[in-house]
Amino acid sequence: MSTTLNPEVASLREKVEAQGMELAEIRGSVHQLDKIIGATVRQSIWQLIALIVTLFVAIAGGLAYQTSMIDKRIDQIDKRFEQFDKNSSDRFEMLQQRIEQSEKNMTTRFEDLEKNMTARFEDLKQEVRAQRK
Repeated sequence: MSTTLNPEVASLREKVEAQGMELAEIRGSVHQLDKIIGATVRQSIWQLIALIVTLFVAIAGGLAYQTSMIDKRIDQIDKRFEQFDKNSSDRFEMLQQRIEQSEKNMTTRFEDLEKNMTARFEDLKQEVRAQRK
């Protein structure tokens, strides 16, 4: 029995050693895969962080640019309103000066007309008095 046992035990030992070697190779491969997966996960995390930072910078830059353009446009509109106000003020002043000048001219004409009417009336009075005498 010992001879039959020894070859069986020897065969089993060889199988166990072969299985142990295969297990060690598999563990080595799994360990190597774990390292690769860990490195890939780290790389993916860094890529995600870089993407988020890039998006943040792009959005912030875009918002800054848009804000700058809106500010410039508002300044342009303000300048147009100021120019319009100035032009309106100038036109109003010119119109007011024309009205004042027209009033002066009319007043002068009325005064001249009144003097002329008074002079004619005086002439008429003198003629009537002359005819009565």
